[in-house]
Amino acid sequence: MSEEINRDMERAEEYEQTTTRVSALGQNKFELSTGLIIAARYADKLRRVALVAFSKIAPKEVIIRDVSELNKQLYAKIVEEMKLGKLDVIRISVDAEYDDQNKKLIFSNLRILRYITEEQCAEKYKDVVSENEKLKEEISELKKKLEDILSLLK
Repeated sequence: MSEEINRDMERAEEYEQTTTRVSALGQNKFELSTGLIIAARYADKLRRVALVAFSKIAPKEVIIRDVSELNKQLYAKIVEEMKLGKLDVIRISVDAEYDDQNKKLIFSNLRILRYITEEQCAEKYKDVVSENEKLKEEISELKKKLEDILSLLK
């Protein structure tokens, strides 16, 4: 576990230098975002982003402990509720605030966005598109019949 934490700290410092996925919302409050990731990597990425955001105001042990609790909740939501696969592309955003008195991170407004490929989208709505085409043809035929009826009436 210690080796994993050291690796996360090194990556967190690297993230801080390159691209942070953190937006300040107020004093000790940030919006954390994983950016686009595969679902299997959400826990590592969220822990690293939190370490970048809170490393100067909260003890590392507190950050790791509280993000670990959040990751358990996320697992239930991602795997059991949303039934996402390990390779599905997602983005997780969450508001996080450090409560200095209770020495804990408070998470709110959790958002998980799933991204699908154009092929997946086309497959999902194939039936709707084909039904739409049939309805267009029926409307076209009805218009033609109405025009024929109108021409007979004149």
